[in-house]
Amino acid sequence: MPLASDGKHAPLAGLDRASKRAVRRLAWHFAQRHWGLHLPAVVWIALVFAHTRYGVLPERREYLVATVALFAVAVLNIRLHIRRQLPAARAVFDRLGAEGVSHITGRRMP
Repeated sequence: MPLASDGKHAPLAGLDRASKRAVRRLAWHFAQRHWGLHLPAVVWIALVFAHTRYGVLPERREYLVATVALFAVAVLNIRLHIRRQLPAARAVFDRLGAEGVSHITGRRMP
């Protein structure tokens, strides 16, 4: 597999736009199966419960800042999970091709 010049996106090197999308979709499909992906959502639900039940964050601004911070952590967490799954997704894509990936993810490529 050819490496990207900066090594940043080596699993996506040498692919056209549709193939990159398929590999990313497959990496997302794999990442969804990891419990750590859902941890920020669980923390946020616990925060909402503690806030509404016990008034942990009395100020509206504190609650908003905590929510925005957890959202940012969730986005970063998703990106890290997908990045970790990219090499495996590329290996599956190389083996099965676009049609095989579309069967795994349940989405047809255009």
